[in-house]
Amino acid sequence: MDRLKKQIHNPKERKLDNLDKKELFDKSSHPKSANEYKDEWSFIKKKSARENIAYQMQYLEFLVNLYNEYQIYLTVESLHCKTMMIVIAGVVEGALSSIIGEGYKNVSLGLNQDKNFQSLIDLAYTNGLIGYGMKRKLNGLRRMRNSIHISSIDYQEHVAYEPDDVNRYLDLLDEFRDSLRKALI
Repeated sequence: MDRLKKQIHNPKERKLDNLDKKELFDKSSHPKSANEYKDEWSFIKKKSARENIAYQMQYLEFLVNLYNEYQIYLTVESLHCKTMMIVIAGVVEGALSSIIGEGYKNVSLGLNQDKNFQSLIDLAYTNGLIGYGMKRKLNGLRRMRNSIHISSIDYQEHVAYEPDDVNRYLDLLDEFRDSLRKALI
């Protein structure tokens, strides 16, 4: 298998890396800037968490554009969908972890000091950040994310993950962000 080939033109200006390679997308299909995503997630107080969420959102948009603009083979399509769902779960978990860990108004850990994904979802529900329907959907996302290990699955991955699943979780991510924004602002 080939290895990744990084082209560094100026170590101090990382945006110039790989300029000698073919451009993948037309400018109209480039992801939004990280700053735009930071604005969308501005209710996250912790700067590093908000920035990391913005970078993951850029990556997610890149993956969506890649899927939408290029013919992707059956197995790769399924695994590409899997990757997008994992990124979505990471954004949700990161947002919840930041909000619960940063002491937002009216958010309490109560007696539960555990901060795994399940506990974060439960705490978000208990603290009124999300409703019961959202809690159910996020638990479905969490279960899907937890079943990513090759050794723990009994199905063939080339048919396991579908674009419709990704679209459902992309909708959930938008709904989740809007729910948190309303609850915190």
